[in-house]
Amino acid sequence: MDMVFLLGLEIFYLAAGLLIGLTATMAGIGGGVFMVPLFYFISNDLSTAIGTSKFIIVFISLIGTINYSRLFKIHYRNGLWILAAMAPSAYLGAYASEIIDKGVLRLFIALFILYYSSRLLVGVLKTRITGKHPVEADPSVTRIPARKGLVIGTISGLIAGITGTGGGAVNMPLFLGVLRLPVHYAVALSTFLIFPSAVAAAVQHVYNGQVDYGIAMPFLVGAAIGALLGPRIAVRLSRDKLRVIIGLVLLYVSLRMLGLTPF
Repeated sequence: MDMVFLLGLEIFYLAAGLLIGLTATMAGIGGGVFMVPLFYFISNDLSTAIGTSKFIIVFISLIGTINYSRLFKIHYRNGLWILAAMAPSAYLGAYASEIIDKGVLRLFIALFILYYSSRLLVGVLKTRITGKHPVEADPSVTRIPARKGLVIGTISGLIAGITGTGGGAVNMPLFLGVLRLPVHYAVALSTFLIFPSAVAAAVQHVYNGQVDYGIAMPFLVGAAIGALLGPRIAVRLSRDKLRVIIGLVLLYVSLRMLGLTPF
């Protein structure tokens, strides 16, 4: 009976990892918003839940980045200024998390993400009705100005550091709403930018012994498969279909942060 239960648990971890790896790489987020509550439910230890999630996000974002790069969807030059600002601001955010009212910040971020997820979904509906697509920048000829890149990187890094997320849920609204990047390139760039901060956080969690490898390893197998498939599926979808997926994922993230979802 114990063997059957353990086998069933391993299959569950693998299947859940596949689904989350798939969703994360298609939506340009790390996946922590799904994994942390799940791991907390299993381990009843928030530090271990976050640490295990960060450990897995390293591999999801790495595999996703490699695949998007092979599909020629990442314009690295457009991410350099953002990346340069994200690292130090994430460190400052982690420090500031001890003195900032997290409840107020959480509400602000949730409403920000809710606003942009709603705009995405409404925008797709308008496109279906009018037949007019939103104006998007051409990433092959458009360079993100250093000033904009630094501002976006600073905002994303601060919020990621304060909340313990990978920053993808903040990057995607900024990339789509402010920079107006094409949705496929926005997802690929966000996936790439999640990796460095995830590595830095995961190293600290591993050092602190806050990774449950019994959960992480089978989960990681599924997540790796999902991260392999996600980019390949995403690039085959029309921009409207991908926008709907991203909009729904961000909508869930915002409702989750507001405590309006059962899981």
